[in-house]
Amino acid sequence: MRVFRLYRLKKVSPYNRLPTKRMVVRELEEFFDSVDHQEAQNVHYASPVEDYAMIERDNRLAETLKRGQFHMRGKGGFTLVELVVVVAIVAILAVVATPAYINYVNRTRQGEAASMLFTARLEMEEFYTDNGWYASTIKCLPSFAGINSPCLANCSNCANSATVHNYTFHVSQNIPGGGATLPYYQIAATRQIYSYAAADMLTISATTDTPIVQNTNALKFSVFQWIFQ
Repeated sequence: MRVFRLYRLKKVSPYNRLPTKRMVVRELEEFFDSVDHQEAQNVHYASPVEDYAMIERDNRLAETLKRGQFHMRGKGGFTLVELVVVVAIVAILAVVATPAYINYVNRTRQGEAASMLFTARLEMEEFYTDNGWYASTIKCLPSFAGINSPCLANCSNCANSATVHNYTFHVSQNIPGGGATLPYYQIAATRQIYSYAAADMLTISATTDTPIVQNTNALKFSVFQWIFQ
């Protein structure tokens, strides 16, 4: 707040009035000079470098507003090294995860085939109990012949092949038995998984209680052989 020093002008003689006005004028000039000096000290005058930086900033802002594009500094994109690293990580994960997933799927299907062999063994024993001999074809068994199949009534002329859960089932051996020879059968389930490996085969027979895997390498997945063979 500016404070003015006021002077009461007394009635003086005409001879001393002029010096009193000069004194007031001089006091006011000194006051305004001191105020201007103080304000000048608080003002920061930009240097040429600062002026140039401000002009450049204003130009960039105007250009950005003109294009309608707004990007954060340092977030414009990815470098080539970053992209290479990401691609390498994805490739490693794919090489490790793909065989594991494929083997998991194959083992799941193999487990389903083993379950069907258990069912075939039970139905084969039931067939032997009813007829006195083991079935010579797989279509003689209800789980493989289908509902209302004519093979259940007369299975001698039915096909000895049935595909269930991607595996082909058939009666691989059938011995009626007689004398000292006991009746015998064997049921096999096969599936060709890879062209570079032998077919996966599981068998169950009259003398085995659980399925037997005949080729343990049939489920092993090889990335190299899958690509180049």
